[in-house]
Amino acid sequence: MSDTRILFVDDDKDILAMVEQYLTVKGYNVTTVDNGIEAVGIVKEKQIDIVFTDYKMPDFNGLELLVAIKKYRPQTEVIIVTGYGSMESAIQAMKFGSYDYLQKPFKLDHLRLIIDRIVEEKKIKDKAHLIRKISRERHQYGNLVGFCPKMREIYEVIDTISIENPMVLIQGESGTGKELTARTIHESSDRKELPFVPMNCNRLAKKTKAEGDIAAQLSGVMTSVGGGTLYLDEISALPTDIRKRILKLLEETESDSGQRPRMIAGTSKDLDEVIASGAMKESLLDLFNAVFIKLPALRERKEDIPLLINHFLYNDSPATTTRIYGITPSAMSILLDYHWPGNLIQLQNVIERAYAMGVENTIGPEDLPEEIRTFGTISRMG
Repeated sequence: MSDTRILFVDDDKDILAMVEQYLTVKGYNVTTVDNGIEAVGIVKEKQIDIVFTDYKMPDFNGLELLVAIKKYRPQTEVIIVTGYGSMESAIQAMKFGSYDYLQKPFKLDHLRLIIDRIVEEKKIKDKAHLIRKISRERHQYGNLVGFCPKMREIYEVIDTISIENPMVLIQGESGTGKELTARTIHESSDRKELPFVPMNCNRLAKKTKAEGDIAAQLSGVMTSVGGGTLYLDEISALPTDIRKRILKLLEETESDSGQRPRMIAGTSKDLDEVIASGAMKESLLDLFNAVFIKLPALRERKEDIPLLINHFLYNDSPATTTRIYGITPSAMSILLDYHWPGNLIQLQNVIERAYAMGVENTIGPEDLPEEIRTFGTISRMG
């Protein structure tokens, strides 16, 4: 606790001595002063985290001190200490930015509880600030690549849910990387050493018609997952009763360690569209009580295309004797102009096709598929 600096202000020196002794014994870094003017000087010179100040003091009262502190150190939390029957002054202080109030006579344990609450809240705020800072600087999270604002928001969400392990629903067009996102969530969690099992619900629903058979198959898969992660791709393809049964299975299934499996679901359909069509009677979000991640289509994040190409060339390139080191400006211009209906998978296929064609050194316009190479011309003609 020594890194949290506390200032206690009161014109009663007996109270100051009692507070200083108690907080020092408990391991807190505490300074005490008996007037508001001296307290302002300390706040100006030092980084004080928490200030307790008596409301009624001669020359410079607690409310005036609160206003001065918020002017010089807005991040410093101030708690007004009031006498019995002074609730009106406490409420007034809250309007000026007081964190809380402490009524005399107060118990020292109550004083400590307020300090500990502020310290814990500060830790949470600092962590959130760090996550936002890292997210702003990131261009990659695991195998997810991109620095556009939408991708950085997704990185921040993954950071936030990495420990809590809630169920997650990922929505995005085909080829936007739903399974890759699910794997990244799994690998950033405390389940990363346990199985990640993907399952395509479209194939399951087409292959197995009877709901009882689907439920039985899912039950078997869930048992094999143990305390790991089950990824159900195209969850909207399953009948509503089966989705509800999945929730029940999740509650009933436990691994040897007593940990229930985590479920991540994916859908390429717009949720509002699915509900409006009658295929789903209630929102997936309500049904699964899940965190929702919407993956942007590649046409919505074209600023990431050069970064993604570099990733495919240097990280995901196929085994080959030839080497491609880049792409010409004219070819890049064509790729940036294209609308990418197949999203990331289509872009990756462009790179893999160039390798298969034996392209060396750089990819030029002539090395691109015809539908991409001619897209701009056809669009202008239309």
